Amino acid sequence: MMFILILIALPLIFINNAFIITIASLIMIYSIAAIGLNLIMGYMGQISIGHAAFMSIGAYTSAILVMKYSVPIPIGIISGAFLAFVFGILLGFPTLRLKGFYLAIATMGFGVAVEQIMGAWDHVTGGHTGIRNIPFYKFFNEDFTKYYFVLFFMLLSYYIFNSLINGKYGRAWKTIRENENAAVVMGINVSKYKVIGFAIGSAFAGLSGALYAHVIGYISPTDFGLAKSLDLLAIVVIGGLAINFGPFLGSIIYAGLPFMFSRIQFSLSIIFGMLLIAVVLFMPRGIGYYLYLFDLKYFSKIFAFFRRARKMEGKFINTKYGKIRYLEHGNGNEVIVFVHGNFASSIWFKEMFNVLPEKYKAYALDLPNFGFSDYVDKIDISTYADALNSFVEEIGLDSFILLGHSLGGAVVTKFLIDHKEKVKKLILVDPAPINGLKTPEESYPVLELYKNNPELLKAALKAIAPTYKNEKFFDEAVSEALRMNPKCFTENARALERYNYENDVKDIATPVYIIWGDKDIILSKEQMEHTQKAFKNGKLFILKDIGHSPVLECPKEVLKIIEE
Repeated sequence: MMFILILIALPLIFINNAFIITIASLIMIYSIAAIGLNLIMGYMGQISIGHAAFMSIGAYTSAILVMKYSVPIPIGIISGAFLAFVFGILLGFPTLRLKGFYLAIATMGFGVAVEQIMGAWDHVTGGHTGIRNIPFYKFFNEDFTKYYFVLFFMLLSYYIFNSLINGKYGRAWKTIRENENAAVVMGINVSKYKVIGFAIGSAFAGLSGALYAHVIGYISPTDFGLAKSLDLLAIVVIGGLAINFGPFLGSIIYAGLPFMFSRIQFSLSIIFGMLLIAVVLFMPRGIGYYLYLFDLKYFSKIFAFFRRARKMEGKFINTKYGKIRYLEHGNGNEVIVFVHGNFASSIWFKEMFNVLPEKYKAYALDLPNFGFSDYVDKIDISTYADALNSFVEEIGLDSFILLGHSLGGAVVTKFLIDHKEKVKKLILVDPAPINGLKTPEESYPVLELYKNNPELLKAALKAIAPTYKNEKFFDEAVSEALRMNPKCFTENARALERYNYENDVKDIATPVYIIWGDKDIILSKEQMEHTQKAFKNGKLFILKDIGHSPVLECPKEVLKIIEE
């Protein structure tokens, strides 16, 4: 959002400098073209060296329609993008069987052919002389109008692009890029997705070409020749393949270099070539990738600090593990205690509080190291279970229903082993398995990143509750999760690997209900069945189309099972 506000304000900052406003417009135009090439190369894994040909198609289509047939400029621009889309389909089919250098040569041949046709078709395109005085709207300030017109189409392009790559098309393209045979086995229509991807990438180029024609006011075949295609290729490589903001970074460098070196007598091609070599040698994944890593590791710490929750609801109680924050609800005679999972806190049970009948008195606590509770040095499931016991003793509870979610499932299981006389019924909601949960070693660097990256953490929390759409809750949950003991971002996962309670629970007669959502991306049905069989009176309930967090996604269904 901040980036968009800067782009909106830019012309106002340079209100008397038409040159800088034009350069900024060109940066956005080239970034739209590079989006299309990034889709083809970065996400589909196809090589195209004739991408500027689609810019040419879009530019000439819009210019001719507007100048010769008085078509409104926006309609002309959209028509240019559409015709480029059509040519993308026509080129996409013959190249389906081509890969690597063969595909590169085919697309390069297409680019050369389009350039020659535009030059030879002089009675329509103006030949090599080109088309001059291409019109644009003249409001209070033509440069401002052009800039905001291009900005609108660029933001729209990025929105469409991000929607595509984060949806089913993006997943299919990335699968095809990594392994076509695997994509076929998974039921992906490779031909369909290749052609559609190539056509959409071509449409972006056609849109940028049409915008270029109206912003600059002049086009010729050489403006969209092989050299321009290679420039677009360099923009994508320098910015970063398969990095969504890479095209914009590459375009800043490409369009900004002429401005920076305009006063020196040195070939710009040499400077740009040297920069490309440097990036390939020392930043092979593009500048955008390394900026993204820098943001994840360092810059996001600033945002994480300010996102940590400052306001607190609930109460504190002193225990031998320090202060523990808890929420309570209701005044009934039936007591139920809720224990949260990893990266969570007591607020994860607010939806459960909302559906509890009046007969219940409910407590939800922040375990030590979580939320607003104090930190402890020893990080393991036994410590958390003993802290839970200390909490219920201070509250004065001696018989209650106990519910644990995720990591909390392991905690309440250990509590049951040590204090089975206190537990009337145990509810395990998508719990850590009875014999521990192994986290792959390659996942630990990602867990480490969570503590300094609110957006990454929010995405992870939303992924485990896919059907729950309360954005305000997730913002609050992230703020509280960032208060977690920094060591726990990785050490909680280690703690989940170090226990096995199979032998400890086999003789316990307490009723144990295990609830599992069949869309859980962390735990499998086999793990839940194994856990259920470990208990003498265990029963498994499977919730259809629910993720890892039924306490958020379907609290009424959870309550129904509790009351069975």
